[in-house]
Amino acid sequence: MKGIKNAGFILLSLNLFAAIFFAITWSEPILFIILGIMFLIQVWLIIKFYYLIYHPVKWMEEDLEKIDRGENSLNEFEKELSESSLLKEFETILKHYVALKICHNNAEIFNKQTELTALQSQINPHFLYNTLDTIRGQAMCDDNIEVANMIETLASFFRYSISRKGNLVTLRDELNNINNYMRIQQYRFNNRFSLEIVVDEEDMQAYDFYVPRLILQPIVENAIVHGLEEKTENARVIIEVTVADDLIITVSDNGTGMSIEELDLLNSRIHSSQMHVEEESSQNHSTGIALPNINKRIRLLFGDKYGLNVYSSSGCGTDVEVILPVDCRTEEMPVEKNSIKNERAKSSE
Repeated sequence: MKGIKNAGFILLSLNLFAAIFFAITWSEPILFIILGIMFLIQVWLIIKFYYLIYHPVKWMEEDLEKIDRGENSLNEFEKELSESSLLKEFETILKHYVALKICHNNAEIFNKQTELTALQSQINPHFLYNTLDTIRGQAMCDDNIEVANMIETLASFFRYSISRKGNLVTLRDELNNINNYMRIQQYRFNNRFSLEIVVDEEDMQAYDFYVPRLILQPIVENAIVHGLEEKTENARVIIEVTVADDLIITVSDNGTGMSIEELDLLNSRIHSSQMHVEEESSQNHSTGIALPNINKRIRLLFGDKYGLNVYSSSGCGTDVEVILPVDCRTEEMPVEKNSIKNERAKSSE
């Protein structure tokens, strides 16, 4: 601060850098203390992050790999999971992952069991075809056209049943196979049974939709064996196809029907969570795939939203409702992808 001679005022000069330097010099010990505290807090946070987040997640990853290799059980993993407060937050995601893994493994096992069952019935199919063609040729030479037609129908049915065309076929092919099957039954039982296929004009596009192969024949067979076999006249099977949000195929018969107890037992078998292939027994003596196995195939292919429902009452016949996705034109559907879509749909609800 200086006075200027004969000016009548005082000039005040302030050096900003000098003031800042003075402030820093004065507070230097406090600054080092603050920096030291911040460093200790960072170290503490890193250690906390390691033990509370990184270490449990790393442990979880290693345990999942052990489960995948079969070295650890799912029950042990869930027990250890419940003991960790952090990993409880991941419990829903982990259960979803495990459910998808189990579904994928069950699908592979189910397909292998189905292939094995099919292979057991494929005793040299070409020999069977050639033999049937030979018999048909001899019948035509003898002018026995009815026998020739019956053998041709039987050969077509066998060819479709044990062919390796894949999991999915058009509904038209599936219904043609049902016509062949019913024609064989009419030959056997002297036209005691009739078949009617009902498709409204606005639903005609359903003929080109893809459905799992051999899902209708066992249903029709069950209708004949369990519902219509004791009926001496006017025994009918009606297949009705409806297209809405889903493709709905209803197979109805006017047979003996089922009691409430029998219906509940059948539906409990159909909707059982067990994913193994049910073996044929003397109780169902069906040459086709059992209804529970059809439901499992549909669920594994398209998700839990789809499958079978059975409705019946004693003396009033039985309705079997098959629910499938509309216009599924892909030849194969990965099980895991459809399970994920199904789980996402559930979570969004």
